[in-house]
Amino acid sequence: MRFALSLRRRFLVCFALSVALSVFAHGIARGQEETPASDATTTDTATEPATEGAAPADGEQPQRTAQEIFQEIYDKRNEILKQGQEALRSGDNQTALQAFDQLARLGEQMQFSQEANQLRLIGYTGRGQALVGMKEYDAALEEFKLVADLDENFVPALLARGRMLLDIGGSDNAATALSDFQKAVKADRGNLGAQFGYGKALVLTGNYQAAIGPLTRVIEAVPDNAEAYRLRGTGYSGTFKYNEALADLNKSLELNSDDYETYYALAALALRNEDFQEGADQLGKAIEHYKPKNPDDKLPFVQGILTRSNVFVELGKTMKEEAAKKAAYQAAIDEAEKVLAQVDKKNPYTAGVRAAALYARGIGERMLGQLRKAVHTFSEAIELSPDMAEAYYRRGICHHYLGEDKSALADFVESANINFEDPRANLWEGFTHAKMGNFHEALRAYGNAIAASDRYTPAFLNRGLAYMALGEYEKALADFNDAVRLEPTNPDYYFKRGLAYEQLGNFQKAAESFTSAIEFNNAHAAAYRHLADAMQRLGNTDLANQYRQKASELESKQNAK
Repeated sequence: MRFALSLRRRFLVCFALSVALSVFAHGIARGQEETPASDATTTDTATEPATEGAAPADGEQPQRTAQEIFQEIYDKRNEILKQGQEALRSGDNQTALQAFDQLARLGEQMQFSQEANQLRLIGYTGRGQALVGMKEYDAALEEFKLVADLDENFVPALLARGRMLLDIGGSDNAATALSDFQKAVKADRGNLGAQFGYGKALVLTGNYQAAIGPLTRVIEAVPDNAEAYRLRGTGYSGTFKYNEALADLNKSLELNSDDYETYYALAALALRNEDFQEGADQLGKAIEHYKPKNPDDKLPFVQGILTRSNVFVELGKTMKEEAAKKAAYQAAIDEAEKVLAQVDKKNPYTAGVRAAALYARGIGERMLGQLRKAVHTFSEAIELSPDMAEAYYRRGICHHYLGEDKSALADFVESANINFEDPRANLWEGFTHAKMGNFHEALRAYGNAIAASDRYTPAFLNRGLAYMALGEYEKALADFNDAVRLEPTNPDYYFKRGLAYEQLGNFQKAAESFTSAIEFNNAHAAAYRHLADAMQRLGNTDLANQYRQKASELESKQNAK
């Protein structure tokens, strides 16, 4: 949707300039799509004056003075502005650049005045817009900087730069664009382009709640804006308002059924609800409708395909039947293969895409139990992307289950070195050391996991178990207490704490912990068994016998399954 944007008239110098500003605000600030233009060159707007008294040679036109050229451009400034605007709208960026360059130079050559300043603002912004259309982003940023040096709140330039940064993509660019749109909204709250850009930047920076307001204002003014509905739907999804999000995304599809990003947003909404089948279906539609923003981009919808691969893995984990699980994991592999089949292996710029696809294939192979094949696939991914911490981590898990402990440890250490803020590799290093009987090394690894995240409960639990293996029951108890503190509804943590109290001879505390475990899981046979032993130690034989009977009943049921 293109918006006709109003410009606050700050400089009412003359009627002609007011008309020019109005045309400018309704043209440059529209935010239209721009395409590369022809290779036309910019006309130089200044020439040397003729020698005084010299007569033109036969067949030559009389040479004009610089002042005459200046006056001609000044007289035609509104016509030049209109020409530049029409060129921008048609995608003829070279012609637009030439027109706005003349206006910028005109403003620079005039004596300082409000009119000269305004011509420079218009010229620099128009040149920036044309350069954006030519994908010369660094040069465009220089033009927008010239504008900011004159007036940091010039709305058309703020909108143009903000849109450019969002189109380029990246978290840093989105944050800068958000600042631009904030300034634009503050300068002109009624500007729908500013409100729309502000809402979009808020969504892209994860400020979902704040995005809903400006996007609602856009929708109220322009109720057929499909993108605004999609963005607001994403905002509602990010704030866990499922019904509102679903309504907006469906409305967006009603207005534009070919928008792959809306299907992708519907997939994200389904995945928030852990509806993996719906998520996979919507991702399939996103892949089907995908059209790259750059027509020269020959890659498939890599993000959508690899996300779908991951979703199939999660779907497989929810399946009860073994055949259904295997089918889902195979589907994950097939999705990754689609990317690998369409990516040119000889192109060095696709190495990252191929590595990501190989990683996704490796996950599917690992879930199918094809551990040796997965090790090979993860190795290929690492060869293409040596800093892929996740590939080292997943390959390490495969080595762990294959009994290749030294290789597993090497992978976990490498993964932790690359991504030191993630505690999982340290945890698995600890698992492997514990499996090998190296409990002191396991303690060190679990400690590193806790240093990476002091709320990572598995590290506290397993460090407590390592302390138990070493007979350091007080330290084990402290770790189990931390696990209970972090996840107070997990019955297994109470059970492990009860075991530590048992070893310390504190049977009253042990009984209390086993009782808590049973409160959160009344089918915890081991907790009943140990509670019976604690009651026996405390001299309560009747209760001990009741708990033993309960433990036997639960164990019989479990063995019968």
